[in-house]
Amino acid sequence: MKPFCKGQVLVIAALLVAVAVITMVSQVASAQSGTVTSGIVVGIDTDGDGRLTRFAVSDSSGTVTTFEVSDTTEYGLENQAGDRWVSTQGEEPVEIVRRLLDHRERFAPITVSSENGVAISVVEREEGKLETSLGYLFAVFAVTWALFFAYVLYMGSKQRVLQHDIARLKGAAGQAK
Repeated sequence: MKPFCKGQVLVIAALLVAVAVITMVSQVASAQSGTVTSGIVVGIDTDGDGRLTRFAVSDSSGTVTTFEVSDTTEYGLENQAGDRWVSTQGEEPVEIVRRLLDHRERFAPITVSSENGVAISVVEREEGKLETSLGYLFAVFAVTWALFFAYVLYMGSKQRVLQHDIARLKGAAGQAK
């Protein structure tokens, strides 16, 4: 069995590092508590006093998720003019219903952070978690450079072998003359 050359060892090491980095990044992303759902408001339930009790959001795949609310649920919503309104469920429960109805009528997307089906925060749609995206970007960047340098070292060793073979053949051709 032919032993591995230095270039092959470096490529294997780079692949192992890549797997480790990607695993680490995915574990960090899954370790974050709660869930985040983005979509449009499709249903609003209120009690007899007009206070919000729960609401439903449909995401881009059509999955409808219903969220309960608590007095600590935080809201950060904007109207059509772009004015931002921030409050909690305990402070202005009737205004929250009006704001969510406005979002439902305009099909304005929202992002809901929740734990165990209870909304923690409701804000304008966020494009994604920047920290998670940057982690994956860094992992891909690091793996790409590691693979590039492993390839350069591997090709360098192959070139040295070819130069040695060419010199040997030139020497043999010179002696044959």
